[in-house]
Amino acid sequence: MKILLMCGAGASSGFMAQAMRKAAKEQGLDDIDVIARSEAEMTNNLKGTDIIMFGPHLAYKKDALAKDLEQYNIPFAFIDKDAYGAIDGAATLKQAMDVLKGAKPQEVEKEPVKEVEKKEVKADKNVENQKGFMGWITNSLAPKLDKLTQNVYIMAIQQSIMSILPMIMIGSVSSIVGVFRNFEALSWIPDISQLNTFSFGLIAIFLTILVPMKVLEKKGNEKLKISAMLSSLALFFIITIPNIADGNISFVMDKIGTGGMLTAVVTAVFTAWIFNVASNHSMFKKDTVMPDMVVAWMDALVPVTITLVIGLVIMNTGFDLPLFIRGLFSPISAFGQTWLGLIAITFFTCFLYSFGFTWILFPIAWAIWMEGMDANMAAVAAGHVAQNINLMETVMGLTYIGGQGCTLALVIMCMRSKVKRLKAIGNVCVLPAIFNINEPVIFGAPIAFNPIFFIPFVFLPGLLATSTVLLMEAGIIAMPTIGMVPWTLPPGLIGFFMTGGAISTTVWSILIVVITIVVYYPFFRVADKQQYEKELQESKELDNQTI
Repeated sequence: MKILLMCGAGASSGFMAQAMRKAAKEQGLDDIDVIARSEAEMTNNLKGTDIIMFGPHLAYKKDALAKDLEQYNIPFAFIDKDAYGAIDGAATLKQAMDVLKGAKPQEVEKEPVKEVEKKEVKADKNVENQKGFMGWITNSLAPKLDKLTQNVYIMAIQQSIMSILPMIMIGSVSSIVGVFRNFEALSWIPDISQLNTFSFGLIAIFLTILVPMKVLEKKGNEKLKISAMLSSLALFFIITIPNIADGNISFVMDKIGTGGMLTAVVTAVFTAWIFNVASNHSMFKKDTVMPDMVVAWMDALVPVTITLVIGLVIMNTGFDLPLFIRGLFSPISAFGQTWLGLIAITFFTCFLYSFGFTWILFPIAWAIWMEGMDANMAAVAAGHVAQNINLMETVMGLTYIGGQGCTLALVIMCMRSKVKRLKAIGNVCVLPAIFNINEPVIFGAPIAFNPIFFIPFVFLPGLLATSTVLLMEAGIIAMPTIGMVPWTLPPGLIGFFMTGGAISTTVWSILIVVITIVVYYPFFRVADKQQYEKELQESKELDNQTI
């Protein structure tokens, strides 16, 4: 039996998969295979899958996930939030077995997302009659966000970015190796910097291919998928205005790397749209005697021709479309690299996550981060000072300590809680939290839809971001200059590598842990006291029932 676990990046589900494999072994269930993957990798791992278990933080995507899985007839369910928070492999394994025994795929899929969300809010957060601010979030904002996140183009961009993370991480490895080579004792280490050129440096090309593939998969247009991918790539190369001389074609690397990300996304979305429109029309009737292969070729010919002709027209007019696109985005990018822009990213990301919505702002933030880091690395290489502050490294390494909302501090305090459940959650969540993975504690503590933790969770990252910016501008700590350092590195290490070995930033990333503990402490005391009293009351009621 194959059980597939899904979460945003495959990180938190990896810990759950390990717990489930252990539980299966203890129960003598040697035929059960549990694997964890990111949501973007779902369709590539469905072969032989008996059931899919999603993390509870993906519940807002239920309708979209059901649509993606419709053709495969594979049952799926969302992991119980309490089991997820405690990384309870035995309970999750039982849940999967129960679904397989008693539920057909249709029965698992049909419950509306809104109802699930409302049930969870009422059961977990005691939001009385869904009124006031929490009611507005659940009944008004949540459905709108849900609709937004289910847009096929937005989902395709999100999943495409997630799919290329391994290639990006290869580039980051080369950067980390470069940090070690700066030390005289380690100068013998081979220079592998070119790995970055042919991984992270080709990010625009990767997106150009992947986005139309994801879009057409979601639209069910498999027959046109390959043609769309190739046409998108061809169009991208055409509109980047290559240098053509004496039969030789050359491209500026910046245009096919981070500098071409926006162009790649626009190109890919446009191509996917052309092919989706074309899929609704055919040059042949359904009862044609022409072979299917010929029909497929001819139906693909029209959108391919339209796409490439448009590209050639743009190129021959001399219109620099990439420059135009970057110009349109430049106000957002410029604002993103300000203090207010950094605050906005951290605030809205954590705000949405506090209500269970994750990855929504990822495409926008990613574009700002990548362009900013690319500019910083170029500046340092030219002997200048790095200027951009809103980077993935700044946010993930010097703001989100323990994950979004800085929850490592909360996990540490849970380990010392008088409440048995919180203490258990702290003990199992501390290792993921050290590596900035916090989905389990989000639903275990819980933090999502919890008014007590709302203030520190949403506003603390802004405080840390402000402090970090002030320290950078004062020259007290170094600005990140090493791109795509793995966000899963623990505090200290991530500060060290993102700055090329700066001790000041390393110390600051560790000191942040202390600051977050101080800020979270009074809120934790309130929550801990409430849950402890509730636990005592439940214990007394149980004793009375026994008597």
